[in-house]
Amino acid sequence: MGQFSALLKVAFHSLRYRSGGVLLTILAVGLSVFVLLGVEHVRQEARSSFASTVSGVDLIVGAKTGDINLLLLSVFRIGNATTNIDWETVEEIGAQEEVSWLVPISLGDSHRNFRVVGTTKDFFERYQFGSKQSLVFRDGAKFENHTQVVLGASVASQLAYDLGDSLIVSHGMADTSFTHHDQLPLTIVGILEESGTPVDNALFVSLETIEAIHLDEPHYGDQSSEHHESDHKDHGHHDEDEHHESDHKDHGHHNEDE
Repeated sequence: MGQFSALLKVAFHSLRYRSGGVLLTILAVGLSVFVLLGVEHVRQEARSSFASTVSGVDLIVGAKTGDINLLLLSVFRIGNATTNIDWETVEEIGAQEEVSWLVPISLGDSHRNFRVVGTTKDFFERYQFGSKQSLVFRDGAKFENHTQVVLGASVASQLAYDLGDSLIVSHGMADTSFTHHDQLPLTIVGILEESGTPVDNALFVSLETIEAIHLDEPHYGDQSSEHHESDHKDHGHHDEDEHHESDHKDHGHHNEDE
C-alpha cells in the first residue's frame, strides 16, 4: 500500500511539473472526440435528410459529373445544371431488364427564382418521401399538355398563385433573368400539398413544355440538365422506388432513382 501511495505521489508531482503539456494533450484528445462526433452527426443528418426527401431510391443516373453534384442537383435542386444525356441513352437504360421504370427530369429553367422541373406525369405517382409517402394534390390535378404547370406548395403560397393563373418561365436560375420564355404562357392546373421536401419549392411541367419553350434557342441545352428517375425491378429502383435518372439531350434531362 505504501508503494502504491508513493507511485501516486510521484505521478502527481510529474503531472504538476508537466501541467502545460498535460493540458494540451487533454485538449487535443477532447477536440478529436468532438470532431469525430461532429462528423458522425453530420453524416447521420445528411442520411436522414436524404431519406426524408426521397425514399426507395436505388440509383441516380446523369451525365458525367461529381457524385455529390448530381445528388444535390437532382434530389435537392441545389447547384448548377450538368451537361446532358441523349435521349437514346435514356431509352437504352429503360430497356434493360433490371429496370422496372424510370422518370425523366429536366432542369435549367426557373420562375421568380423557383426551379422549373420538366418531367412526365409518372413523377407524381412514383415520387415518394419519408416513409414512402406519395405526393398529394391540394387543388387541381396533373398537367395534361404542354401549356399547363403544377406548383409546389411553397411556390403557390409565396407567390400567391391559384388555379387558372398564368405565369412565364425564365431561362437559368438568376435572381433577375433577362431571358423570359414569354412565347408560351403556362396555366396553373394543380397545386401540391406541402411535403417538407424540395418538391414544395418547384414548378412542374411536361418535357414537351421544356422543348416548346426552347424551340428558338438552339444553344439552351448548354445550361440545362435533364435527369431521369427509374426503378430497378430487382432493387425497387424508382425515380424513387426503383428509378433511374438520366439526361435528355435536348433539355438537359437528369434521371433519379428513388
